[in-house]
Amino acid sequence: MLIPSHDVALIPDAAMKEPTPCDGWTVTDLLHHMNERHEAMARTALAPVEPAGDPRDDFARIAARCHAVLEQAGETVHLPQRGPAPTRMVLGVHTVDMLVHRWDLARALGTAPNAPSRLTDAALPLARANTAPGSPLNGPGGVYRPSLAEDPARPPIDNIAALLGRDPNWAPPA
Repeated sequence: MLIPSHDVALIPDAAMKEPTPCDGWTVTDLLHHMNERHEAMARTALAPVEPAGDPRDDFARIAARCHAVLEQAGETVHLPQRGPAPTRMVLGVHTVDMLVHRWDLARALGTAPNAPSRLTDAALPLARANTAPGSPLNGPGGVYRPSLAEDPARPPIDNIAALLGRDPNWAPPA
């Protein structure tokens, strides 16, 4: 999983209302979003499930459903409201999205955003491709804000965040 389930399960109640780098979203909102995105992927092949309420409780179950569907996918997956899409492309976008949400969550909780280098090294070129000029994913009408400049002095996860329009220096308000 891109975000270890035990990390999510251990988020204290007080932190659930903290702001995140996602404009207007709290940690609770971010977890609901991640669960919804994972569940949307799972619904491509499995019957939908109802969330239990607390997004921390749902996270491991929903993420596991998503990963099971992607592991069994063929060359294409059927996306609701979009139709068939190449599994490779869908997996690339989903991986980058969940990795940047790992960054969002760490920043919101005041911890160092980290991820295995093998993951960030693989995701950085995907983030570049997902946000290349002309991509419908970033900018006006896209799901990401316009990209910010990469800096080779920053860790790859911070550059991924920048490519998806996050300020790599974002910190929770004091």
